[in-house]
Amino acid sequence: MRNWIGAILVTTALLASAAVAEDDVIYKKGYVEGPHGQIHYHSARPADGTDNKTPLVLFHQNPKSAEEYRPLLEVVGRDRLAIAFDTPGYGESDRPNSPPDMAGIANAMADALEALGYGQNGKGEVDVFGFHTGVFIASELAIIRPDLVRGVVLSGIAYYDPDTRADRLAKLPKDKPLPEDGTFIMNRWYLIVINRSEGVSLERAAKVFLEDIHSLDKSWYAYNAVWTYVPEERFPLIKQPVLILQPHEMLLEKTRTAKKEALPDADMIEFPDITDDVFDTGSEEIGSALTAWLDQL
Repeated sequence: MRNWIGAILVTTALLASAAVAEDDVIYKKGYVEGPHGQIHYHSARPADGTDNKTPLVLFHQNPKSAEEYRPLLEVVGRDRLAIAFDTPGYGESDRPNSPPDMAGIANAMADALEALGYGQNGKGEVDVFGFHTGVFIASELAIIRPDLVRGVVLSGIAYYDPDTRADRLAKLPKDKPLPEDGTFIMNRWYLIVINRSEGVSLERAAKVFLEDIHSLDKSWYAYNAVWTYVPEERFPLIKQPVLILQPHEMLLEKTRTAKKEALPDADMIEFPDITDDVFDTGSEEIGSALTAWLDQL
């Protein structure tokens, strides 16, 4: 697969110059039933009906939602069907009664895909993409359901050592109630809206903020799954082709370490000029490289 990396980079440079026209894609939202209630999703597909390629399914970081992927969905959706789920307890998906582990989240996503008709007895396989928390969801889904997943694309791998994971797990605010003084809301507004990257509109940042706060005082649920996951043991069990697409964001060095130690056969493309709000500032480049690589599978 590495022989294709140079061609992918050239293709990316050419395609990234094309603007997304609103009438290029059909963008929809919907719900399916899952093990914890309803699971919400966003989808984008070519408006001209030429969506005969393997669909791409995207899993978001926490505590955000599939809304963070909207710019990337609009790029990938020009080429194939792209689906982004709100994982259980985030965005507009119903919350589990207790924090699931990563296998539990991955199984819920498998149920959602089967509810949409995918799998061996339906519309066949999908490709998966994960960012931060979504890395582990995509990876675990590929491991436990190889019949459902064809290819795996990862970005921003939280590849921490066991001691760091244990420390972060111990510090999760499991018993911390939602504060009545509004500091929870103000802190998230500052992080997402006030501190947004140049070029990200106020309206766009505010939409991401509104989705982000849905998890309220249970935002730690997915972090519990992250810090109890053991990537150094799980990653070698991925049998599908793997691509790492890495902006120069906060998990760059951890991602490089994961590639070296646990995913040595993965292809990897870095984006030095994409550093923050990566899907708002770099979706053309990321989407073009992503679809070009998937076309080689």
